[in-house]
Amino acid sequence: MPRSKSSFVAGLIRLCAWLPWWLSLPAGVAAWWFLHPLAEQGPLPTLGSLATLDSLAELEKLVQNLTRHPDLALDPLVTVAAWGGQYLLPGLLGIGALVSVVRRSRRSQLFRKALSDPGAAADGIDWQQFERLVGEVFRRQGYTVEETGAAGPDGGVDLVLRKGRKRFLVQCKQWRALKVGVKVVRELYGVVAAQGAAGGFVVTSGHFTEDARQFAASCKLTLIDGETLDYWISGVSGRSASTPRNCPLCRAPMVRRTVKRGSKAGTQFWGCSNYPDCRGTRT
Repeated sequence: MPRSKSSFVAGLIRLCAWLPWWLSLPAGVAAWWFLHPLAEQGPLPTLGSLATLDSLAELEKLVQNLTRHPDLALDPLVTVAAWGGQYLLPGLLGIGALVSVVRRSRRSQLFRKALSDPGAAADGIDWQQFERLVGEVFRRQGYTVEETGAAGPDGGVDLVLRKGRKRFLVQCKQWRALKVGVKVVRELYGVVAAQGAAGGFVVTSGHFTEDARQFAASCKLTLIDGETLDYWISGVSGRSASTPRNCPLCRAPMVRRTVKRGSKAGTQFWGCSNYPDCRGTRT
């Protein structure tokens, strides 16, 4: 589904909310400190202060004067822009900081709920909360997370991750009953290839079909099922889990993979989520 349309001001608030609150608030103070003196440099222009043009000759004379001295036209515009900006920018940054704090609080609540009740990732939350939970798990692993705001539970790429210079795409599927099939994995792989991303993740609260696992094993995609997500949540919180959760080589979280060839074809093992950069495994 496409993203829902929003106003220009709502877009600015979302942009401000993307900044950490501890950065938005000082930025708002700095904007006021810079713009307020400019707003007080001169009176605001009014309709009554504008010259009345009685003839075409007076209009031509005015245009010539503005051409020779453009500052005569720019000075009032600077005053107007500074007067409005001294209130608009701090206001937007303040609202953005508040939105950022609220979002962070909600993500923390979802994470604590999933940590105390592993089944919470599958039951008791909607698809939007599931996406926020997955984003929080990746944040706690050191990724920078951007929520795309797709307008629906099947809106395509739900999260964009960045770590260093690498960029990863994430699609979340909170499917309680159905298994995620190979079609979903193929679609994400096509987007990853088209956008030149370093890799991608498909995260579900349930399970994947065998075809989906085999296809993911042949490309740069990582599948995270509900069980693996529970281990990741335990791992980033520092709580012990019954299954090894960290790679023995790079200490990154492990994911379940399927052997494709040889005598053990079809069996599963724990592999590093940073594959192919890291080839650490656990049995």
